[in-house]
Amino acid sequence: MNLDQIFPLIVPRSYYHESTWPSPHQQLNNKEFLLTWVFFTGPGQMTYLTKDEFALLNESHKHWQQTAFENLRHSITDNENFFTHQATGSDGKTIKFLVFMHADGIGSSRILLSHELSAIFPDGYRVALPDRSVGMVVPNRINQHDLKEVKQIIKGMHQTATTSMSGQLYDAEWFALPAGWLKPVDDAFSDRLINESRSAIGY
Repeated sequence: MNLDQIFPLIVPRSYYHESTWPSPHQQLNNKEFLLTWVFFTGPGQMTYLTKDEFALLNESHKHWQQTAFENLRHSITDNENFFTHQATGSDGKTIKFLVFMHADGIGSSRILLSHELSAIFPDGYRVALPDRSVGMVVPNRINQHDLKEVKQIIKGMHQTATTSMSGQLYDAEWFALPAGWLKPVDDAFSDRLINESRSAIGY
């Protein structure tokens, strides 16, 4: 079992069924979704963690969830940053939202990286996951005009999604996880992601 290949993945609660999709999972505060785990074994090749693998990880690798989130942090190509797109608000200055649409196809998982996101947005933020490949983060300081527009954008992306998730905007707390899972292994790399992001958005 290669721990460098394991990643966190958010899935709709409706996926779970003991007889057809019994994969180990964590219930999120948002009852619409579960957190599960996958292995990337090659480009576009993803397999869900089995019960036997889950048991082995818990027995042999104490901090494997932390490793999975560290893998997610580092899963960026040479042409990617912590986020892939950004939009500026109606004032021409304030960030309206960030988008995570990375080549690995699990951009929605990045809304879970609260260690970095809370440092980038100290005033708080909300999250959206219209498609499995797309995560969005919306700062709390956004004005009401821009917020209304962002909600429409999220709904539109959800309606045209390849792997549909949700057309809603959520408080970040609905996707909170144990702090130990989200604590960076490589603090310097995490700090770089934070500093580069804050510089890019002018915070």
